[in-house]
Amino acid sequence: RLQSLIRSITLRRTKTSKVKGKPILELPERKVLIQHVTLTEEERQIYQSVKKEGKAAISRFFREGTVLAHYADILGVLLRLRQLCCHPHLCINTSSSFSAGNKTPEELHETLVSKMKLILSSGSDEECAVCLESLTLPVITRCAHVFCKPCIFEVIRSEQPNAKCPLCRSELRVQHLVECPLEQEIDSSNGKKSDQEWISSSKINALMHALIELRRDNPTAKCLVVSQFTTFLSLIENPLKESGFAFTRLDGSMAQKKRVEAIQCFQSSQAGSPTVLLLSLKAGGVGLNLTAASRVFLMDPAWNPAAEDQCFDRCHRLGQKHDVVITKFIVKDSVEENMLKIQSKKRELAAGAFATKKLSASEVKQTKINEIKALIDL
Repeated sequence: RLQSLIRSITLRRTKTSKVKGKPILELPERKVLIQHVTLTEEERQIYQSVKKEGKAAISRFFREGTVLAHYADILGVLLRLRQLCCHPHLCINTSSSFSAGNKTPEELHETLVSKMKLILSSGSDEECAVCLESLTLPVITRCAHVFCKPCIFEVIRSEQPNAKCPLCRSELRVQHLVECPLEQEIDSSNGKKSDQEWISSSKINALMHALIELRRDNPTAKCLVVSQFTTFLSLIENPLKESGFAFTRLDGSMAQKKRVEAIQCFQSSQAGSPTVLLLSLKAGGVGLNLTAASRVFLMDPAWNPAAEDQCFDRCHRLGQKHDVVITKFIVKDSVEENMLKIQSKKRELAAGAFATKKLSASEVKQTKINEIKALIDL
């Protein structure tokens, strides 16, 4: 009923909409290219060993029927694999031991906070299993499931005195819920290993090759280099300096004043203004106008294709005078290729969203399980 009402009272306009046969918006063309990257022998060995270890743990969860109880641990494995596709220095050690029994309350609190950060920072576009919307005021339960604070409080209130977790039916108590500490942008990889000697990676090499080629063909062309991992953006700064690129940066840890300065500096057409903007996917998602750029290099795919599209629309929008070319770097035979398959399914779902019904909680559970199997090749 709601959808029938919405359809009859709303005007939905997309970039491709036409009115009386004419497009409502005249924009230059936008091309999305996928460039496959092959890992070096050494990188592939590290990747395979982490994948083998992670696959064994996830297979065990499937055998025991505890997949959703260990959702944070599974995201940790997938996050490590995604980071290894970018650069070996990014990989953080996410321990997958989760037993509440032998931990002091302080240790348990720390573990839960780190698990919640892991879920939120892995960019998994996590939904609350109660309201099926994006998380607002996220809290984590003792069984390591993240919900919106108002939703889970309502569940506990309505099921008193024996409230159970909607995902795994474990016992729920208000005093056991842990809130996420406020931070400007949660980045799981902010434990910088500054003492490590800088090394390149297959993805950085592919990016630098593309940037040098672009500079040779069109020295004034401006481009965005986008990643979800701010530590990866820091690693990219080194070769940019060495190759003489003028660049600036925008990420969630920067104060608003600094962000405005970075954008103004990048948008400037003066000689010597930066030609490269290092952009964090979260910070670059909405509310920015970056039409000075006509090239986008996406270093790692996002779970949610809409997050990527939002970022691409920072430069493919009113005011853009050049064709926009977007290059996605995807590692061959990796979790990234599997993520692309899941992205295309999500696009199909989104395209039919105005016509289809919302998934039920049990269907959401099953979808998550199917996605995990597809991602880790089970």
